[in-house]
Amino acid sequence: MSVFGTTRDGLNRALRHFGVQVVRGHSDDPAIQPFLSARKTLTAARRAGISVEDYIDRYSAAPGATAESVDALLRLADLGEHVERVCEIGAGSGRYAARVIAATHPGTYEIYETAADWLPRLRSLPNAAVRPTDGHTLSATATESVDLVHAHKLFVYIPLVVAIGYIDEMARVVRPGGTVAFDVVNEDCLDDAMTKHWVSSRATIYGMISRSWLLDRLAQRGLSLLGGHFVPLSGGRTELLVFRRA
Repeated sequence: MSVFGTTRDGLNRALRHFGVQVVRGHSDDPAIQPFLSARKTLTAARRAGISVEDYIDRYSAAPGATAESVDALLRLADLGEHVERVCEIGAGSGRYAARVIAATHPGTYEIYETAADWLPRLRSLPNAAVRPTDGHTLSATATESVDLVHAHKLFVYIPLVVAIGYIDEMARVVRPGGTVAFDVVNEDCLDDAMTKHWVSSRATIYGMISRSWLLDRLAQRGLSLLGGHFVPLSGGRTELLVFRRA
């Protein structure tokens, strides 16, 4: 069985109780990871009588994590009530997008998402502009053109080289004075409890990036750290890092 198949089957066993199944996206690129089926996730949330945001937070063992992440981003970035252009990578169900749009009222909200079945929901968001995606770059977004570019619960799952490529792209597209935000598992996330849990559960689906290395790399690209905020991840936590472009 392939690595994808092994990972998929393990995830599906864990998610069966919630009526959710992992399936392959429309891209054949092996660097693009599995995602949650829109139809099954929406159906399960409706049956539970809760929002998609609350449903995904709940099965991830992190109730309220979406709101917490967005609130931390807005507080650290001090974006105000209006920004002209926002870009999100891996918007998925749109749970982060909906909150950011409601708070900042962007004129354009660019979205890169490889999961075709979530696209109709994403296109229904106010001022959404779904961009063609290759799973590696932000090629449809001009250099220094966005006020905020962000990603959530994405770089913890994709291969390191793909995550680094996306982070470099975020540095490219953000305008001077703009904000870059994303969460990663780094050395500061790995406390003893989280490490023991991952070892005992053989949690092999998460990737890690060195915090100090990452900050140095982004500093070379004109990005300074505004602050960080730990947010829940199933079995542990990630750190949301927020940067300002000089």
